[in-house]
Amino acid sequence: MGTIATIAWVSYHRRTELLAEHLGSTLHFVSAGRQGDLLRLPWRYLVQTRRTWSILVRERPDVILVQNPPIFLALVVWAFCRSHGGGYVIDSHTGAFVSPGWARTLWLHRLLSHSALTTLVHNVHQEDIVARWGCPHFLLAYTPGDFSVSEPVSLGNGFNVAVISSFREDEPTDAVFLAAHRCPDVQFYFTGNPHILGTEVLAQKPKNCHLLGYLPYRRYVGLLRAADAVMTLTTRDHTLLMGGFETLSIGKPLITSDWPVLRDYFYLGTAHVHNTPADIAEGVRAVQADHAKLQRDILTLRDIRDEEWRQKIEEIRSVMWQGTTSG
Repeated sequence: MGTIATIAWVSYHRRTELLAEHLGSTLHFVSAGRQGDLLRLPWRYLVQTRRTWSILVRERPDVILVQNPPIFLALVVWAFCRSHGGGYVIDSHTGAFVSPGWARTLWLHRLLSHSALTTLVHNVHQEDIVARWGCPHFLLAYTPGDFSVSEPVSLGNGFNVAVISSFREDEPTDAVFLAAHRCPDVQFYFTGNPHILGTEVLAQKPKNCHLLGYLPYRRYVGLLRAADAVMTLTTRDHTLLMGGFETLSIGKPLITSDWPVLRDYFYLGTAHVHNTPADIAEGVRAVQADHAKLQRDILTLRDIRDEEWRQKIEEIRSVMWQGTTSG
């Protein structure tokens, strides 16, 4: 069996790290400058291209797994495979399909997916898109992780909810704050950098909402383990949340948004809520009232998803090596 290199143009991404671990791949997070700085974007891509090419020349992998977005990383890897041989797999995240900026590059995504060994997609909506392109594709949602190593976190008495958050625009943070007003006996612990929140949103935060800031990963896992339930919400349809996968791996009841893809995937041990204060509060109360059953159900779902994963990772390996040997 040959070698695999995994490349992502970000400073860190847990799913990509887990995929590399499961595939026995080398892992390279190639970052440069500050994300979001559009004026320096051409410079950043140039630096990342040179670093990526240098890594690939040094390792000469048989298969390269690339995280998308940005799709331009896949373009660089396509060029490398054309000149040096080997094949590549595109791991296309939700943003590659639905974010306004990346949606404008779907024509390039389609061309590169035609040449790829396969394109990994996260849900059936994305699978339908790549299937219509006539490109090889593989649906891989849940990526299990080993969360046995963590830093103990002590929470207060009563019912505690960990809220996985980055405070981005697709998260209904204001609605969660207002929902917390309706659940004064419940403590809500938010991850993520709160400094990006506007003053109007922060003004709605009640005393039972605790902003913990960005947590080191061991402490983050400790928080999820210490909580009675975990909440991760999105206002964006067709999105499977990594926080949901982490919650499933740890085995905690989940509160997540009531989108079809999330309802279909997390169909046990989960309260699905509309992104409104009243519905979020009702979901918290439902988990609080039926906690023991939801705890058992989420463990059952984890067993089901773990078995699916074991089958899927073997199929991915087969696709990779069949593609390189036939090419």
